[in-house]
Amino acid sequence: MCVPVAALVVLMSVFNGLEGMVTSLYRAIDPDITITPASGSTIPTEELDIEALRKVEGVESLTLTLEQGAMVEHNGRRAMVNLKGVDENYTEVLPIAERVVAGDFSVEGQAMVMASGVMNDLGLNSNSIGEQIRLYAIDRTRFSTLLPTSGFSMQEMMLAAAYSIDEDNSHVVITSLGNAQQLLRYGNRISKVELRISPEASDRRVAELLQAEVGDKARVLTRHQSNSLYRLMALEKWGVFGIAALVVLIASLSIVGTIVMVMIEKRDDIATLRTMGATERLIGRIFTCEGLLMATLSGMAGIAIGVALTLLQQHAGVIRLDAASLSIDAYPVELRWGDVGAIAVVYALIAFGVIRLTVKAMMSKRA
Repeated sequence: MCVPVAALVVLMSVFNGLEGMVTSLYRAIDPDITITPASGSTIPTEELDIEALRKVEGVESLTLTLEQGAMVEHNGRRAMVNLKGVDENYTEVLPIAERVVAGDFSVEGQAMVMASGVMNDLGLNSNSIGEQIRLYAIDRTRFSTLLPTSGFSMQEMMLAAAYSIDEDNSHVVITSLGNAQQLLRYGNRISKVELRISPEASDRRVAELLQAEVGDKARVLTRHQSNSLYRLMALEKWGVFGIAALVVLIASLSIVGTIVMVMIEKRDDIATLRTMGATERLIGRIFTCEGLLMATLSGMAGIAIGVALTLLQQHAGVIRLDAASLSIDAYPVELRWGDVGAIAVVYALIAFGVIRLTVKAMMSKRA
């Protein structure tokens, strides 16, 4: 049983490493907490008491954003994008500047920051920084199905920088909140309030305080609630844990065979103990303790091997990866002692149950 226990420790650590890698990757675009309208896609800023939100315990900074679909054009090439307008506090909430691959992050004036995927669609590269790009959006105040060509607004903006996250976020263009509101004709409306909380604060507790502040006008979501990827990874991790626990259960059948053989070999000793006055309960406890001793040694060895392998990979990076786009060069693993404890508890319950049932069955047959 040593091998499946060690494999389970390594497997859980691998999922932890992948979760940590994804969190590190997405922290540049996923705020700790997001406030969105309860209905519709936008909300007037005057309906939210922004200063009261800033003063909520645990909130370090917040930014107002507006997101809507738009189209970019350059030298006859076009691409559909998700236009995101942000205010001057955006970089205080999200470290998007860390993901810039060309230019310097800036949305001041008529400037924009473009995802690398949009750059590729328009045939742009790092030498294109500083060029003028056209943005088109539906003019909500004039759009008509009879004259659709007159229902669009247009702005020219300078390409200030390019950033890269992943394929899912490769079609986002960031500009100032004022530019986005003007192009999209949304006046003084926003679609989100994105917040950063202090490291020691609980995101759920802060979310509850924020929800009490905004009432039923908006919804408050933590990072894990707003991005289904985190929930999916958690479900996958514990689903695999359950499957691996079944493997441990099957592996525990080896203890069954060992206990059965020991009890058969010791049948003369069992008879002697009975002659000396030993009860069936005492004899059963003797073989149960012997089985638990074997299981304990196997479990401790498995956990020790799993922890050693995990720490070796975590600190030495023995298994390498060719993934420069992910900013890592070794397969990510992360040892969490809580997971080790959960593995130990599940293993102990399985081992005790199997051993107890085996000894009880064998004693009943001998009786």
